Amino acid sequence: MRAELRRCSSVSAALASPKAMGRPPSAWRLSPAAPLAFLTLLLLCSQPPAVTPGPPRGRTGIPGPPIVLVPGDLGNQLEAKLDKPSVVHYLCSKKTDSYFTLWLNLELLLPVIIDCWIDNIRLVYNRTSGATAPPDGVNIKVPGFGKTFALEFLDPSKRSVGTYFYTLVQKLVDLGYERDESIRGAPYDWRKAPNENGEYFEALQKLIEIMYEEYGEPVVLIAHSMGNMYSLYFLSRQPQEWKDKYIRDFVSLGAPWGGVAKAFRVLASGDNNRIPVISSFKIRDQQRSAVSTNWLLPYNYTWSPGKIFVSTPSANYTIRDFQKFYTDIGFEDGWLMRKATEALIYSMNPPGVRTHCLYGTGVNTPDSFFYDSLPDKEPKIFYGNGDGTVNLESALQCQKWIGQQEQKVMLYELPGSEHIEMLYNNLTISYVKKVLFGS
Repeated sequence: MRAELRRCSSVSAALASPKAMGRPPSAWRLSPAAPLAFLTLLLLCSQPPAVTPGPPRGRTGIPGPPIVLVPGDLGNQLEAKLDKPSVVHYLCSKKTDSYFTLWLNLELLLPVIIDCWIDNIRLVYNRTSGATAPPDGVNIKVPGFGKTFALEFLDPSKRSVGTYFYTLVQKLVDLGYERDESIRGAPYDWRKAPNENGEYFEALQKLIEIMYEEYGEPVVLIAHSMGNMYSLYFLSRQPQEWKDKYIRDFVSLGAPWGGVAKAFRVLASGDNNRIPVISSFKIRDQQRSAVSTNWLLPYNYTWSPGKIFVSTPSANYTIRDFQKFYTDIGFEDGWLMRKATEALIYSMNPPGVRTHCLYGTGVNTPDSFFYDSLPDKEPKIFYGNGDGTVNLESALQCQKWIGQQEQKVMLYELPGSEHIEMLYNNLTISYVKKVLFGS
């Protein structure tokens, strides 16, 4: 799901730094990068480089099974190269000689300058083909496929506020694993839904097979947030023989199996997560353009069809009212995006591998919204149980797999664990160790 930071105060501190505030406009033009703010907004090269195997090593030097990490929405770096016909502001770069970090860089969390980033990272939807593409003159790529750096730290400067998978990776390295060898990352373009990332899944399959050949045993797949939905989509398209051979365990952290209520607010009015220097309404169009946002709306296999998620003085919106909701917020392309992606994992077929579902509870989680006026007012938020992003109803959907597959399905509650903090949680790390090494 969309990766969220632990404290808004960290962002404010970063903005107040001399480096962030003191750069001249010429420096901004040379550094068109992604601001940290969007990391807190949502719940939580489209073509990754080929993975080449190292020399055969067998089981020597690795304490447990090889590991592949699949991040969530906003959960890995993106890079861009520009040759644009026009820009939205004179401070924005029109052309760059090389790729730069589009997501994540703290330096452009500033009024006006953020407009450059919004225009570069947005997607353009083609109603005829149903496909998305970057704006003219923007080329996006995903760095570090098969490596961990792009998802350990979302900000290449390795500032603590951009820490994501680092703590978990470092704990495993301390136990004898090796970055980019026995533990590898599988980043992807998280703006898109799985149906537009076919080359990614080909690369993921190859990565898993290579690690199996190198270490002589099946891989443990560890995914977070929307990365679990990507992983389920991937596993559902593999023959059972392949899964039996190459996948030992699937560890699911904070999975939004049935969507999240928070997506309604993101689509309706935007979500700046209370960061005052960023306008929710300004970033709303960019947030809407990400097909994955629309994919994450709630599903009727999780909530009752009569459950009211959004209300106004004159209307209520349930799962049965998606088309009307999109019409009333003035974003009819969103309805087309939702229809095109809704069936990707709709059947929720079991993954066919031993599965561990870890989920957070006891954190106030957006459950429904009241708007005095839709969509250009901030809503009143009503809360339920969950991890702050993923509603408990959604996280528990994997319990339906118990008895539907031969392989075990285990659920493990993380009391008080927030959606991102579960990656640093001692309970999570202890459970992962148990999966890898046994009791």
